[in-house]
Amino acid sequence: MSKNIHIISHSHWDREWYLPFEEHRMRLVELVDKCMELFETDGSFKSFHLDGQTIVIDDYLEIKPENRDKLIKYVKEGRFIIGPWYVLQDEFYTSGESNVRNLLIGMKSAEKYGGMCKMGYFPDAFGNAGQMPQILKQAGMELLLAEVCVLLVLITKFRQMAAMNHHILK
Repeated sequence: MSKNIHIISHSHWDREWYLPFEEHRMRLVELVDKCMELFETDGSFKSFHLDGQTIVIDDYLEIKPENRDKLIKYVKEGRFIIGPWYVLQDEFYTSGESNVRNLLIGMKSAEKYGGMCKMGYFPDAFGNAGQMPQILKQAGMELLLAEVCVLLVLITKFRQMAAMNHHILK
């Protein structure tokens, strides 16, 4: 039996964690610049997932506004994959309204920059809200990526929702 393995170039981007915000931002600028260089010079480097959030684009463009058109071009081409969140989501610690607003603002921001990843993305959550599958489905999400410890619970909830709606989610 053959298996497919997909390797996704991506970041897990905390705006401020073990370094001050300004140092993280400069590392972000280096990362985005390097990705754009690779897009231009290495045909095998197809895309880069910017951690499911759009605020990183705002942060980058505050330092390098002259690269706006180039960055938007790469988002539209699917080379930079952004959103659907505005900031990295940890839905367990925030209110339901904050979760929905983060998603709505992120979706609007992603569209402004050229396109949104339709994937519920939870790379570093410390728990998950029980209503998140319904929220994501209503927002048009097609896929889910979560930490391994919560992945089975969320996939099960998505399948239960699909069964209730007589749809099969793949």
